[in-house]
Order: sequence, then structure tokens, then C-alpha cells
Amino acid sequence: MKKTKHHSEHKTHKRTSEQKAATRKLTSRIVIGVTVALMFIFIVFIFVTTNFMGSDGIITEVTYKTIAHDTINTTGFVIRDEECIKNASNGVLVYQVENGEKITANGVIANVYKDEADAVNYQKICSLEEEIADLKELNSIMGASNVGLDSVNNKLDQRLTSFIECVNKRDFNAISDNESELLSAIYRKQIITGDQKNFDEQIAKLESEKESLENNNSGSTSTITTKDSGYFVSDIDGYESAFSVDELSQIKSSDLEKVKPIEFKPEDYVGKVIKGVNWYIACPITQEEAVAINHSNSDISIRIPYATSESIPVKVISVNQFSNEKKAVAILECNFMNPALAKIRSEAIEIQLNTYEGLKVSKKALHDSTVDIQVVDTEGNEITKEAKVQGVYVKYGDQLIFKQIFIIYSGEDYVICSEQPGENAAVNVPNITLYDEVVVEGDDLYYGKLIN
Repeated sequence: MKKTKHHSEHKTHKRTSEQKAATRKLTSRIVIGVTVALMFIFIVFIFVTTNFMGSDGIITEVTYKTIAHDTINTTGFVIRDEECIKNASNGVLVYQVENGEKITANGVIANVYKDEADAVNYQKICSLEEEIADLKELNSIMGASNVGLDSVNNKLDQRLTSFIECVNKRDFNAISDNESELLSAIYRKQIITGDQKNFDEQIAKLESEKESLENNNSGSTSTITTKDSGYFVSDIDGYESAFSVDELSQIKSSDLEKVKPIEFKPEDYVGKVIKGVNWYIACPITQEEAVAINHSNSDISIRIPYATSESIPVKVISVNQFSNEKKAVAILECNFMNPALAKIRSEAIEIQLNTYEGLKVSKKALHDSTVDIQVVDTEGNEITKEAKVQGVYVKYGDQLIFKQIFIIYSGEDYVICSEQPGENAAVNVPNITLYDEVVVEGDDLYYGKLIN
């Protein structure tokens, strides 16, 4: 019994030692963790105060140039001189022109094939011909002694930049073309550097495939042409004859609200031709917006976000105002065209008026200061008087100075200031300039305040 009791006590003593060791180990880990966390917080604090905070809690922003517009947001209805082309064939159509592509009078719009198989074969043949032509062009580089690596690298950089821009702008129509050109530029570099030999084997294989398809293709049975020149669009939406371009000045806002498409069968039409260079947008606007357009002091442009990322220049043809209408209608003329614009009809539109270009400054930086200015009294004598001047505090070396501003545009949280002093400028107060470090946060700001 004593032996058993002694053994039990020994086991209890051993377990307690293990617990103490585990406790010391856990405590050590906690201390290390807390120390690391405090060091991290200290480093972050130093980084923030060094890079973003000046002395006395001063935060600055650098002034840059920017552009803004007065804008009108509305929905535009597109009006064009459009000629619908009927489909009189019984076969399968293969279009020869893309949407938005310019076509001449009597130009071929589509080839007609007797069945789907012939149409598919023809499209494969066209694709193979393009691929063969590209590879033959690449092969010719092998014997071109005047093609340098620098030239090839520059071309590759240009193609890569263009491709990235198309992706960023979501210009899906151009992505495919830029992708093909980028791959071609990559192949060119591989050939010049010796990483790729010639493409003779691939060309022979593609030509054999093309010949086989041509032997099994009976060719087109007829073609469809257009009597008018213009831009081709394969889709019909039923609004083609809703308004005439000869009656634009008579369009009312109520007309735009009531307009409806005509019923039609899509299979009865090949597409349409947009005749002429100019097309028009009818935009319902308020009476106040009509006054703003009529008194705009600069060229007008529009943005159509769902069709293009670019601003499109337009011309105001008329602003239709009728006494029995609550809203006016602005008629805008445009001659810019791309595949997306060729297909739109009713879209959200931003009309951009009155361009303002200057220095962007946060509204948090604006202050009024009393300064002495030199003026001429009624007797022609130059005197000094106090006046309030709107401006900002700017970091200049190790102190703050005050610079006057002249606001030409006010946004939600910023203003745009002229780079040139106004007519009533205080001659002894400098004007804000490009790249000034303007104070946007800080307490007890005054001219000459020292900062470290």
C-alpha cells in the first residue's frame, strides 16, 4: 500500500511540473506576440506621420490640372436617314461587311449560298486565307536584313499598349483585331531572335485544307447589293421611319414619349444602310437646360457610356420649345461613327457644356484672409486698404504662405481655379500655381507659420 501511495504522489508531482512548463511557454509566446504587434503599430505610425502628416497635424495635397464640364443628363433618341434592305433570297446569307462599316453604292452586302454547309465552308475558306497570308508575311521577315530588333521591340510595345487600352476602355469591338496584331508582333520577335524558324509546314497544311474545302463547295448562288452608299447595319429595330431628318425642328418631347416601333419580321430584311455622313440625337431637356445650351460659351460634346468611352463632338441644330410642352427638345448633329454607335437607338446621354480647365483644389483647403491691397481712390491717389481675399495656405519650405485663388468651377467636393489672377486680384498676394502643396487639414493656420 505504501508503495502504491508513493507512486501516485510521484505521478501527481510530475504532472504539475509539465503544466508549469506549458504555462511558461504560453506566457513567452504571448509576450513575443504583443511585442511584435506593438512594433508593427509603431512602424505604421512612423510611416503615416512621415509620409502624410506634417508638423502640427498638417496634411497637404499637390495641385494638378484638370478639366470639368457643366453637364445635362438625359435620354437621347437617335434619328438617321436609313434605308432598309429586303431579303429576296431563299438561301443562307454570309455578310461581306461589318456593322458600322462604310459601303459604296451598288456594293455587295452579302453572298447567298444554297445551304448551311456551303456557307460554313466559305467562312472557313476566308479564315484560312487570312491565316495563310499572315504566315507568309511572317516568313518574308526571315530574308529581310533591314528589320532590326529595336524596331520589332517598339512595334511589340505599341501593340501591347493598344491591347491594354482596349481592355481598359472595354472596347470589345477592337480587342479581337488588337489581339491578332499583338500575336503577330510576338511571332516577329521570335523569328528575329531565332526562337522560331519558318512557317512553311503550317502554310502547306493550311493550303491543303483550303483546297479541300474549295473542291467541296459549290459557291454562292447570288449576291445582295445596295443602291445607296453609307454605313451598313445588319439589325432592324422598327424605328427606322419614326422621324424624318427633314422635320427635326418640329419634334416635340411628347412625340418622343409616344414613339413606338413598327412590327416586322427580321427574316424579311438583310439589314439597313445609314445614308449620309451626319446623324442626329433628339434629347428631351428642361426649359432651364435649354437656356444653358443656348448660352453655352464653348463647343458641345456628348458621352454615351454604353456605346463608347470617348467624348463625341456634336453640333446643336436646334432647341425646340413649344408653349404647350413642359419640356424642350435639343437636336444634336454628329458625324462620328463606329460599330456600337451604328446600332444604338435610345440611350442614356450626358451632354457636356462649358469646358473648365484649371487647377483642382479640395474645398477643405479654402480660407478667407484679410490682406492689405493697393487701390486708387476717386482723386487718383494710390492708397492701402484692407480686403478679404479667398485663397489657400501653401507649404513653402518650412513655413506657410497664403495664395489667392479665383474659382471658375465648383464641384461636389472640389473647385477648379484659374492659373491666371482675376481682374480684382490683390497685387501683393501671389496666385496659386501648378504643383503647390496646398494645406487641406491643419489647425491654427496663418501666414508665416513655421512647420518642421
